[in-house]
Amino acid sequence: MKNSTLFVSFLLFVSGCAFTPHDVNVVLNQPDAAYLNSVKGTTIRLRVIDEREQNDLGRRGAGIAAAKVEAPDLMPKFTRSVENGFRAKGYTLTANPVEADADLVVALRALKFEESAGFFTVGAEVDATILVEAEKSSENFRNQYRSSDEDRQLAISFGEGIDEQINMVLNEVLMQLFNDQKLDSFLTGK
Repeated sequence: MKNSTLFVSFLLFVSGCAFTPHDVNVVLNQPDAAYLNSVKGTTIRLRVIDEREQNDLGRRGAGIAAAKVEAPDLMPKFTRSVENGFRAKGYTLTANPVEADADLVVALRALKFEESAGFFTVGAEVDATILVEAEKSSENFRNQYRSSDEDRQLAISFGEGIDEQINMVLNEVLMQLFNDQKLDSFLTGK
């Protein structure tokens, strides 16, 4: 009887997280965007936009009562990280299109968190997509960067685990953006 009471208590404790909303603590590490001599003197008009279908990232748990996973401070932190990354590479940023050598739009297209229940495990999956569109003179450049991670575990994700997984995927997709040599070649014309 004592064992079954402990087991039921444990199940209630673990499933309780599924009904508790979670705000993600977004931590974007400044990517190693090495300064490029070829970038020196290139001014870009950079716009960072949110093109996600919905502001919440998904749900944790299953069913009607599943709790929302949100990141209310995502876009200011994402925007700052993108701007700092291009500055670290040596680009000069401007808001004036007349001063710019190229126009660059970085769009966060998707950031989704999803949990799925298996027979003995719970799957937690995060997907992120960034779309880049650049224009210089009459030429265009477009590329998409994607990253995802899936983790199977015995219980519903706790907040720290959700934060860690989302931050890892976001940092990976930003690293792809800052290491795109074709984008740098297009923006600099070199």
